Parts: sequence; structure tokens; C-alpha cells
Amino acid sequence: MIMGTDFGFIRKRIKDRQSLQRLEEIKKDWALVRKKGKIIKSKKTFPIKIGKYTFWLRKNGASSSVDTYLEMFKKNGHMTLPEFKGRKDKVVLDLGANEGYYVTRMKDNNPRLKIIAVEPVPQTFALLKKNIAANRLKNVIPVNAAITSKTGRITFEVIPEITVVGGLDIVVQKRPWLDVRRVQKITVNSITLPLLCKKMGIRKIDILKMDVEGSELEILKSSKELLKDISKIVIEWHSEKLRDDCISFLSKNGFKLVNAEKRKCGDLYFVRK
Repeated sequence: MIMGTDFGFIRKRIKDRQSLQRLEEIKKDWALVRKKGKIIKSKKTFPIKIGKYTFWLRKNGASSSVDTYLEMFKKNGHMTLPEFKGRKDKVVLDLGANEGYYVTRMKDNNPRLKIIAVEPVPQTFALLKKNIAANRLKNVIPVNAAITSKTGRITFEVIPEITVVGGLDIVVQKRPWLDVRRVQKITVNSITLPLLCKKMGIRKIDILKMDVEGSELEILKSSKELLKDISKIVIEWHSEKLRDDCISFLSKNGFKLVNAEKRKCGDLYFVRK
């Protein structure tokens, strides 16, 4: 275990020698990144099998990927409440799908789920598609776009080595470790949530999961007409003001806050009243 990342949890789930060797390589890179502030430049991709699932990683972002895996498979990220595990649900909309760890965990909970997995960053989206294919996840529809209040093309901020950090304004959350010089701007497709649901033929959403780095309120306000068709919402908040604004907005629009995690960047859980 290095500085809080539980590699032992992952190691116990690996059975083949090649995946164990790759985990050791990730540990070394993780230590370079977290302890010495190094940037891993290699963009080569490789698979690692953890438990019954195979995940494709990119070397320069693998240390970020293992943290995201642990968030979902060890800490039950976005699903700490039983009713948010998807076991009795049919349709889940995942905004900010990253490389597919939440998708995979939800399909583990309920293989029958239909999941729309939305990820705007092209390189991250490529790994999302590979992970869906590698694990033969059925009824998962990947969408390469950002959800915003308008449809078209927008400027999006990313840190290439940290795939979980990407949004319209990623400094909205104060991160002492974030070197703003590493932030890059790219152009991505954008679509409104109502239009996406119309194109997908979705009339009811059982769980809306949002991890969108500061765009939470914009998406909710521009999707107000859809709220009546959503049963549960889980939001990872990225600033205290946005957290409070989301609680206020949803409380006035038919939802009840049932759990608010105390940790920084925690999850807010809402159910329809």
C-alpha cells in the first residue's frame, strides 16, 4: 500500500502472472507520480485482468485508473446506498463514464441493466469502448460527447495523465496538487440531455449518475423537463457552492436528498419525492 492506494486489494484479485507483473509496473509509476511529481509520458495501452474483468489501461494514466477502480470496487463509489446499486433497475445514465469502472461494477450488480455511458474525452472514450468489448458487456451504449446546455462543439479542459479530471472548468474544485500548467484544452462534441434521451428512445431513467467536474447545475437546469422521468440521481460534487446549489435546485424540483457524504468531492444521493 503506497500513500493510501490499496494495491493489496487489487493483488488479491489477480490470478495470472502477467497481470501481477503489470500491477507492479503500475505501482512503480504511481510512486513516481505521487511521491516525486513525475509525468509518465508513454501512451501505450495494455490489459490487466482483475477478478473476472479485463481492463485496458494507458500507461501515462494507469495510476489514476487504479484509484478509480478502487473507488468503484472497494469503496462502492456512487452506490453506497443499496437502492443505487441498480439491482432492481432497468436504465442507468452514466454521465462522466471515464474508462468504464462504474459501468462494469453496475453490470456486475445487475447484468440486465441498460446503461448509456457518456464520456467526452476521445482518448478516454477509446478505453471505455475497449473495456466494454473486452468484458462483453451487453446493452451498454457508449456515447462520445459532453452533456451541456447546448448541442454542438465546445472547449473542454483535460489533464492527459489523469483521466478522471476533465470538464468545462476543472479548477472549479480547489486541488492543491493540481498544476494548472498541465491543463490542456480540446474541442469535443456536446449534446443536451433531453436530446440524447430522445435519440436513444429513453423515456424513463432509473438512475442518473453525474461525475461532470462542475457542470452539474448547468445540466440539471437545462434538463428540467426530464426530471419527472428520473427516479434517482447521484452527483459527485466539485465545489461547496455547486453542492448547495444542486441540493437547492433538486429539492425545489421533486427530489429529496437522502444522503450527503461528508468527504470532499463526496456524493449526493437524491430520490423522487
